[in-house]
Order: sequence, then structure tokens, then C-alpha cells
Amino acid sequence: MGSLWTEVGLLHQDQNLAPDAVAARSVVARLIADEDTVTRTDLVKATGLARSTIENHLSILLECGLIEDAGPGPQGSRGRPAQAFRVSPGKGVVLVADVSSRTTRLAVTTLDKQVVSRREIKMEVTVGPDELLGEITSAFEAMLADGGLGTQDVLVISVGLPGPVDAKLGMAVRPPLMPGWDGFGVCGYFARHFGCDVIVDNDVHLMALGEARSYRGEHLPLLMISIGTGVGGGFVSESGHLLHGADGAAADIGHSKVPDMKDMLCRCGSHGCLEAVASISAMAARVSAIRHDEIGEEQLFELLVRGDPATVSVVRDSATIVGQVVADLVNFCNPARIVLGGAITQCTEDILAQVRSVVYQQAQPLATRNLSLVHSTLGNEAGLIGGMISGIEQVLSPRGIAYHTRPAGSTMQPLGL
Repeated sequence: MGSLWTEVGLLHQDQNLAPDAVAARSVVARLIADEDTVTRTDLVKATGLARSTIENHLSILLECGLIEDAGPGPQGSRGRPAQAFRVSPGKGVVLVADVSSRTTRLAVTTLDKQVVSRREIKMEVTVGPDELLGEITSAFEAMLADGGLGTQDVLVISVGLPGPVDAKLGMAVRPPLMPGWDGFGVCGYFARHFGCDVIVDNDVHLMALGEARSYRGEHLPLLMISIGTGVGGGFVSESGHLLHGADGAAADIGHSKVPDMKDMLCRCGSHGCLEAVASISAMAARVSAIRHDEIGEEQLFELLVRGDPATVSVVRDSATIVGQVVADLVNFCNPARIVLGGAITQCTEDILAQVRSVVYQQAQPLATRNLSLVHSTLGNEAGLIGGMISGIEQVLSPRGIAYHTRPAGSTMQPLGL
């Protein structure tokens, strides 16, 4: 019996493998990692490669420790059971940091998606990168030590940040919620300390990846919408790839303009942004004005659960505006599934119902005839699980395979350095 973490799948790369041995090893490794055990025959059938070629790739993956012998495979109708292989949980660990405006969730996992350790850091992201990343580093070191591990056991670090991220450069770019983070090299910071590959992405992108992989190839393309301190989006294509765009800004819907709200000032300095109307803080501010009393986010949730009329009205109005923006996205990218996430979406059915109603009314019939809109299946685990998957897929990517099978004396450096 699996868990939220172990049941998510990995992306299977294009299996036209003949020209590139490293790409072929990446495909073989991912096929093995995505199942409990895999035999040579399974790999030959899945890839179309000759048995001798598969044998060569297996020997290299075994030698570097990314996979291991799993003993006899399933008993066939005749003959001895074939030898099986599995991804090696003892090769090393994946460190995951899901950074939000007030809390950072951390996890240490193995390549077979088992959680070794969990921790939370209660710290505002506004303290700046040096202080928060220092706390994360100390926490990771303590978590590793608790498991009898050290920095030499870290294969990759995956970080999700609550703002626009240039994933190629590993840094946030003018993030409205993160003063002091613009251009700070998060990849380089961790790579220098841990000496491993580091990947950095937008937090909602990683949520979208986690949600998409939980369906194991079904319900794609998938659009993730998260309503929290900000409003963010992530899109996973029908091929299973996370869409970043040219510079990492794909699906950053929080600063889409709302025509009827041109006077609303957003934290980004512009006016009329979706985030200025539909974020939790924006909703709390509108309820405060109606009640003539300062209402915080937790109080907003409590009033919503109690069915306070003013609060319900504000939330429904905000959901209508979200629905209008999402309807335009549906016309543009035609997702098969839209997933709504964020703590406030779990407090009430009003948001999902209102977004669904507006989308079906305003989007084109062809784009909505097979569309489903649902709550997140992973809840507040989505970002961590997406970060884990991103990290594992990096280790087992062609670049990751090349790095982990590099010869002695190689000058190949970790990502981020």
C-alpha cells in the first residue's frame, strides 16, 4: 500500500534512444524508478533496444549505484524467474524545500520516494535570503544527521519559491512577496554548501507537477491554480512536461489585469492585478472594510466556515474574478483538468463552484466539453511532492545520469556552480 508520496509517477522520456547512450540510460533508470521492480525483458519491451544494449546500460547504472539488484522477478509460466532491478534507496537522498510567505516545509526523501524526515520552519520570507536560506541549511544538516547522513549523501536539492523564478539561473526575479530576493543566486548558495545539483522553481509550478504526477499520465494537460498570499498558476502539458516558457514566467496569472478593478493597487506596484483582488489578504481587507474591524487571514477562514454572509459574498465575488481569468486560459491552452489549491479552497465549496460556473459560461464549448475542475488531491503536500519528483527526475535526467556516471577526474560541476 502506497502513500501520497510513493504513488506519484515519473515522466517517461521519449524512447527513441539509439543515438544517445546517456539519454537511453536516463529512460532505463526512470522506467526502473517508476515501478517496484523491473526485469531485463520488461526494459527490452518498453524501449525496443536489444538485450545486449540494455545489459550494457544496466551494468553502468549498477556500477554507479543508481539502481540495484532486486532479486528474482515474477515467476513466468516456465523457467526460472528473471532477475529484477529497482532504484537504489541507499544511493543518496533528495532534499526538498517548499518556501511560502510565512512557513517553509522541508523534506528528505530517497530515490524510491520514501520520506526520511520532515520539518517546518516558521519564518517570514521577508527576512531575506541570507537569513532564511541559512535556517534551511541548518535544518537540512540536522535532518541529515538525525538519519546518520551527511552532505556527501545529498544527490539534489529542489527548492520552490513563492514568486517569479528564472529556473535556468536558479533565482527569483522581482518577486513582489520577497523583498531582497531579486537576483539572489539560490542555486549557487546551496550548491556551494552541499556540493550537489540544485534546482529552483516557482512554488505553484511544483504543486502543478505534483498534482499531475499523482494521476500518472492521465488528465493532461493540467492547470493548477493556487489561491493564497498570492495567486499563482502552473501548467503541465499533455506530454507531461512542466511549462516554464522562455524565462520561467509561464502561468504567472497573479498579475493578469482585471478590467473592472483598475484602481486596486497590487504589491507589485501595478494596478488591477488579479492578486490585488483575489488573494487571501485582499479578501480579508475587503471583509475588514465591510465589518469595520481588522480581520486577519485566520479569522477570514473562521468566518467563512461559519457562513458569515459578508465573508461568503466577498469570497464568491473573488472566485468569480478568478473564474474569468481562468476562462481565458482555458480558451488558450485547453486543459483537461483544472486543480484548485490553497488553504481557503479547502474551507468552502463556494470557490470551486463559482470558478466552475464562470469557466463553463465563458470559455468555448469545445474547450470545456471534457474539462473537469477539482480540488487538489495532495493538499498542502503538493509543493513538497512536486519538489521531490522534480529532484528525482533531475537525478535521472540525461544530465543527471552523465553527472553521476562521470569518470574520475571529470571537471563536470554541480548545477548552480
